Amino acid sequence: MQETLALSQGLKPIKGGDLGVFLVLTALPFLSPAAIGLAGDRVDGLVAAAGTYLAAREAKWKPLLRLLKGGMPADQLEAAADALKSLKESGWVADTTFHLKGVEPCMDAKDGSPRLTALGVTAEDVKKSKVRLQVPLMASRIITARIEADGGEALPIHDRWLLEDFILCTIEVFARDVEECSKQLLRFPFMHSMFEPTIVETIFSQMLRLPSPPFLPLFYSRLLEALIEKEQSILDWISKGFAALFKQIPDLDEECFEVLAEAWAYHLINQSYKADWEQFTGEDTPVQTQRFLRRVLERLQRLSFHQNLLHRLPQSVHRFIPAEPTPATGLPGQAKPEYTRMLGFVKIKEPDRDLVIKYCERLLKLEDKIDGKDGAGTAVADATVDDDDEDRPDFGAAAEEEAHDKDKNEDEAHGKDKTEDEVAARSMREQIEEEKRAAKRARLEDEAREAAPDKEKPDAEAGDNGAKRNQEADSGEPEKKRQKAQVKEEVPEVKKEAKKEGEDLGELPPEPWPIDEVAEILALAVFHHGAKTPTHMSKILDGHQEVFLKLRPGDEDQAHEFVKAIVKSVFSFWRLSGQRLEITLETLLHRGIITPRAVVEQGLGERTPQVYDWMSVWNMINSVARKSLERTQSIRIELAIAKRLEKADVMEKSRKQLEAAIHETAELFTLIFTELVRSHQDWEDKDPFLRQVAVQRVLMIGRKYHGFIKPLVDSAESRIPGVAHNPEIAAVFQSSPCLHSTSSPTLIGLSGPSASSIPSPSKDASTL
Repeated sequence: MQETLALSQGLKPIKGGDLGVFLVLTALPFLSPAAIGLAGDRVDGLVAAAGTYLAAREAKWKPLLRLLKGGMPADQLEAAADALKSLKESGWVADTTFHLKGVEPCMDAKDGSPRLTALGVTAEDVKKSKVRLQVPLMASRIITARIEADGGEALPIHDRWLLEDFILCTIEVFARDVEECSKQLLRFPFMHSMFEPTIVETIFSQMLRLPSPPFLPLFYSRLLEALIEKEQSILDWISKGFAALFKQIPDLDEECFEVLAEAWAYHLINQSYKADWEQFTGEDTPVQTQRFLRRVLERLQRLSFHQNLLHRLPQSVHRFIPAEPTPATGLPGQAKPEYTRMLGFVKIKEPDRDLVIKYCERLLKLEDKIDGKDGAGTAVADATVDDDDEDRPDFGAAAEEEAHDKDKNEDEAHGKDKTEDEVAARSMREQIEEEKRAAKRARLEDEAREAAPDKEKPDAEAGDNGAKRNQEADSGEPEKKRQKAQVKEEVPEVKKEAKKEGEDLGELPPEPWPIDEVAEILALAVFHHGAKTPTHMSKILDGHQEVFLKLRPGDEDQAHEFVKAIVKSVFSFWRLSGQRLEITLETLLHRGIITPRAVVEQGLGERTPQVYDWMSVWNMINSVARKSLERTQSIRIELAIAKRLEKADVMEKSRKQLEAAIHETAELFTLIFTELVRSHQDWEDKDPFLRQVAVQRVLMIGRKYHGFIKPLVDSAESRIPGVAHNPEIAAVFQSSPCLHSTSSPTLIGLSGPSASSIPSPSKDASTL
């Protein structure tokens, strides 16, 4: 133990100094009275040395990890030192020491002691190895503190520490089996009135632990419900735990706020919606508490359904229930006639991608470049004349000009009653028709010249020639005339098909549509057909994914506007259903139709209270951030494997991918922080409460991902606009170094470290 304690000598907590002290102090309570009798002086020396370290220890990170703003929590290292003092005062005897059968301690002193080899590890080795210990905080006394204040029996400090340590160890060992975990907790042979409340508040504290709980919050919710099933009396303590936290919601950390809302929603649906709703509906209820209730009901609606909430919940909370999750109607894009036509083109079964693309290009007025005036579309231009032209007698070019002049005069006569836009549109259509007539006139003149020699001959000669032509007809037509007849037979079919298609696509717009408006009506039409279920949405995207990708412009800025229009359409279409919003965005991200940047800009860029504080927005921000880090890390692993296998081509490819991924991750997190800082500035004179929410979310992002974005956080004042001129936000970033010992190892160096520094899997797989 002396050698273990020496591992902390001369080291600060941020460099691994807590490790040796924590190992020693947490082992001493399990020494038997006999061992203490033989080595009491040396045990006292260990406790004194640990006390010296704790006196000089600076745990600056604790304010960033506190559950409630008003208190300063103690961690298990500090609590262990207090527990040893209490244990010494009790004669080194504890009621909560659990002796397993077959491993009972020796209570009688014996001569001699076992010989141990040297530890072989020094404080310098700990410093070089970069081993960091995150000391967990002690359980918040949300229930037992009130019981003791009301005169209840207090649990000795050392017994409380040992009981909490047993609860944590049991949860860790049986975390894969909730049922067995709940049984093991209730089997602990300790009879005390504080036993059940201590179990409940320890589980609550682990569920709300910062920067993140050891297991998913849902695990702890399930564990609480399993305890209720086996011991009904625990339900009362769980209700008291929730009630105690509800009273302190204004001081609750934002991350804990979200986790608590999820936990209570799960608890409500398991307890048939029974709860004390008056604490949320009073006239003096704080706005933060009302916001909490809205968040709970938003989550509860995902576990149940809208009509069930209206039926099961009291009338007093109906105003907090979210709207029924249905697709939006009456959007500006849905009111356009082109949207109605697009609905007819977009189909789940047998999708016609080419037709959808052609209609979008028609709205963008790209037809001339693709199908028409460069020469490739001459046949189509000729075929768009009226079908009746084949049956109408031909009077030559003069008749065509006369008919055209007549139409033009009629148009000019009626043009006085038209608006300027209609006149401009008419002028454009006239120009197109003039080009078509010119092509037809040229064709008719060629045919007239070919027929002219026969028309100039006398009747007698014509009769002889007629007999000659009949003779030629009997023997077969000449090749040239047969080809002309074949063309005349085919042209009407082309004309009819082109006219039918023209009628389907509608009139050519007078002006090209902006690319974002085309993306909007296309996206809304696709979402309309896929709105029934997520399976329908996936199916229709299978048929139209290529349409989105083909229409995306090549220019980076235009492509971003195109993608952002799609994301905006998703937010608008599913504004009443956050769950479908998240599912749709995740699907589009997975298919590469939209980008994380567009999601962040749309989610955090809209400065309305409803959207800014929407649970789904924050879920998507965390989702894109996490996926970006996962992608970068997977590339790092591929690069390390390639180095191990000495594959030069794969190494070079992975290095390029890693550089691009690091840059994209840095840009993404910079954008998130920038939008949060702008929100804090924009809400300054409008909503002080949402302004504080922005500060809390800056802290949440920095705390959760600090181990991956440390270089960006450390240089926030120079890299994130607005931080240097905002003292409240700057203070959050300046406190970030305190998180270094509590966060994950830095796996993503956003400052761009060399990929060659990545360790080989054979050396230390845990670093990957």
